[in-house]
Amino acid sequence: MAGFARNAIVAALGAAALGTPAQAQAQNASMAQDLSNCAGAVAPVGNLDVLTYPRGASGEWAPLLGRILDALNREEGVEGMTGRYAASAAKGFWQEQPAAERTAAANQCRTRFGS
Repeated sequence: MAGFARNAIVAALGAAALGTPAQAQAQNASMAQDLSNCAGAVAPVGNLDVLTYPRGASGEWAPLLGRILDALNREEGVEGMTGRYAASAAKGFWQEQPAAERTAAANQCRTRFGS
């Protein structure tokens, strides 16, 4: 059953990564999917671990991952490790994508959540 849940999360995150427009979300909708997807995209580019962050985190991508994970932790239903597990599943998805796509996604996330 846990494998099914993980696969469902990965599939949902993959669909988001492949072009589900953020504008289509209602303004009051949860940002959990976008945040976990971005954490998953940023983590492999920065060689960071979303499950153990901030332990050992350094480099240009570490502060961005911290901001994303902090925002994710405030989203209802994905607080704490639930959000981290979703981000970890997204990281697995992004690790399988070409480096150029990974970097492009991480840069989009930096633009969106970097301030």
